[in-house]
Amino acid sequence: MNLIGLILVVINLSPCELYNQANQAYEQEDYAQAIEIYEQVSKTTRNSCLYYNLGNAYFKSGKIGKALLNYHRARFLAPRDRDINANIQFLRNYRIDKNLTIENPIIKIIANLFHLISFREAMFLSAISFLVTIILIGFFLIFVKRIFLYIPIFTGIIFLYSFITWQVWRGERNSARAVIVVPEVTLRSGPGQDYKDILLAHDGLEVKIIESRGEYSLVQFPGGGGWLETQAIEKIF
Repeated sequence: MNLIGLILVVINLSPCELYNQANQAYEQEDYAQAIEIYEQVSKTTRNSCLYYNLGNAYFKSGKIGKALLNYHRARFLAPRDRDINANIQFLRNYRIDKNLTIENPIIKIIANLFHLISFREAMFLSAISFLVTIILIGFFLIFVKRIFLYIPIFTGIIFLYSFITWQVWRGERNSARAVIVVPEVTLRSGPGQDYKDILLAHDGLEVKIIESRGEYSLVQFPGGGGWLETQAIEKIF
């Protein structure tokens, strides 16, 4: 444990107090200390503002991958936050390997459609809309009134959308999505330095882990893929 972490444990500050201290350090442009404290708080607290501020501190420190990583974690909790989404898009355009991950515009539109509500919101909304739909269908079968048929169609659409969104978020949370968090790393054709070099990837490239062997992982991204040192990447979730 580093000195800052030891001090924080000894004085036993609450997460809220630690968070405020981290904000003060950030305002004083002491980004290294802000990161240390934010990371300490993140061990016990999951909050979109916390991850957003941590991402900002990493960006100010020149660590694009770490910043993008935390912006994604913030987006999982607050997908409609304009600042979070704007920063993710900014870093995707700012990173060196921006041309390696050009997305299909149609897929991008569909993906954004199913990220309008958060994981928890989608889970809650799908449960409520399903229950309401079943109850209204029951009323229709009992009273045979059209209104009890029209409303379930609407609530059924809400259920379908929220359920799909919930599953999309579940898939992302359980997937092996990661970000390169080192300045640069060589992607190779196999799990070792003796294999052929494919390309040089840089800080902030988003990848999907396909397989891991020892100290190496096989990753993919829209522009290609290859093997790299596992320590060069960090999973988003």
